[in-house]
Amino acid sequence: MKRIFTIIISVLVLSNFVAAQNFTLVPKSSKIQGASTKNVIEINVNFTNNSTDIADTIFNYEVIEVSIPSAWVLAICDPFTCLEGSGVVGFKSSFKMKNVVGSNSGNFRIDFTPNGTPGNGTTRIIVKSAKTSFVDTITVEGKVWGVAVKEVKQNKEFSFYPNPAKDELFLKYFSKESFQVEIYNILGSKVKTFTLNGGQANVNIEELSNGIYFLRFKDDEKVISKTFTKN
Repeated sequence: MKRIFTIIISVLVLSNFVAAQNFTLVPKSSKIQGASTKNVIEINVNFTNNSTDIADTIFNYEVIEVSIPSAWVLAICDPFTCLEGSGVVGFKSSFKMKNVVGSNSGNFRIDFTPNGTPGNGTTRIIVKSAKTSFVDTITVEGKVWGVAVKEVKQNKEFSFYPNPAKDELFLKYFSKESFQVEIYNILGSKVKTFTLNGGQANVNIEELSNGIYFLRFKDDEKVISKTFTKN
């Protein structure tokens, strides 16, 4: 009788544990890699709300580890939103998933922007149900390798001002050639393209939102990337 009672208790405990696991993350642990010339390396992690409780729809997450080279930028998007400043330890946010017959999915996206710098990076993100307190963790490791490129001559030094900038940037790059320059935000999305012609350019950035951006262009095999702040 005691043995049967013990088995029943064990089954009940196990059933409650399974019921508490109200979401899944696939994959929980990932390794991504790319060349330092890539603008961004990224991974999508599928999040599925499989709770049978119709009220179990709010989920919180927190960045608990960021270990990346100083030149890199990390950005994290939950299944609905990409928020500025998300790639730092202690960043917290929440999102709401519909509960449709215990199954509703979306993706977390984790981006490493290497800015031409080889190295290794790691981030860990805790995800938690607000209702059941069930917790799981996303771990992503990024590896970026260097690419041999031609040296740019010293008289081709790239400069710009002001930084921070408000409405306009002034750029100089002493070359007779013309270059297409791209501006990316911290999420790796291209937001503006312009031509650097005759060694200099004035660029209107008034329409850009406040934040950190990257100027990027290519001279032969050399990728040139600089960071500026819009405020």
